[in-house]
Amino acid sequence: MSRLQRLLKDRMGASASRCDTLHERSLTAPPRLGFSYRLFVPEHFEARYEYPLFVWLHSDNSSEYELDSIMEGMSVRNYVAIAPRAHRVSKISKRLFRWGTNLADLTMAEEFVFDSIDEALGSLPIHSDRIFLGGFGTAGTIAQWIGLRTPSRFAGVISINGPFPKTKRALAGWKQCRALPILFAQGSDSQQCSDDDVIETIQVAHSAGLDYRFVRFEAGQPGFGSMDSTGGALGASQTDSLDTEMLLAANRFMMGIVTSTDVPLVVSSEEPSRSVASAFGNN
Repeated sequence: MSRLQRLLKDRMGASASRCDTLHERSLTAPPRLGFSYRLFVPEHFEARYEYPLFVWLHSDNSSEYELDSIMEGMSVRNYVAIAPRAHRVSKISKRLFRWGTNLADLTMAEEFVFDSIDEALGSLPIHSDRIFLGGFGTAGTIAQWIGLRTPSRFAGVISINGPFPKTKRALAGWKQCRALPILFAQGSDSQQCSDDDVIETIQVAHSAGLDYRFVRFEAGQPGFGSMDSTGGALGASQTDSLDTEMLLAANRFMMGIVTSTDVPLVVSSEEPSRSVASAFGNN
């Protein structure tokens, strides 16, 4: 029995006879990528439904196992998800990994993303027009860079505490990028994505006519803080918070696109998070 078969059976929580109804390729040809990755199959998996695909680029000094915590905080039913492992070994531990920022690093990350997408499309029921890409910190910046370079490949991009990519001609095809929805989320405690970074992104998005959607989460509010997980929902040396509310906002962002409805990114509460635009003004 393949690893994907076991994962499917666990997620479906059904009898072996139900697994036999899955497409033969889904059972016999699990993804075989030339790099390490983590695959997430949703609970109550339905073989006849074409799922949105969520590609997650893990935070620095972490690993692909971060995906488990991400999906638990976001949604365990809505998506098939895959997380490629970064190619650079962390200086903290040989079991942790990080992304680089030079052109070779970015190109390799881009190849990992598209190889992951191609294998998922060939192995599981994926809606090819509902592919999303997201990341945290440096990975959020890389997700923006990849999405802006190839906007036709994605239904949306999510960047959490990731500054706008400043190099390597991210906006070379800026006119085509206008149709790509991008969620730009920032925690007020972020040391990776400062208020100045947010203001600069607002200005760039406004000047180029990009579909950026900004939301800011205030640290110190009840329930806000770093997620705890064995796989590392944050990198080992990460100082920024990755809060569940950020992931729920990402889920609402994607579900709004999938269902073509206007879904609010943040559900009102006693102390609702403010959007970046309202927090900083229209710069």
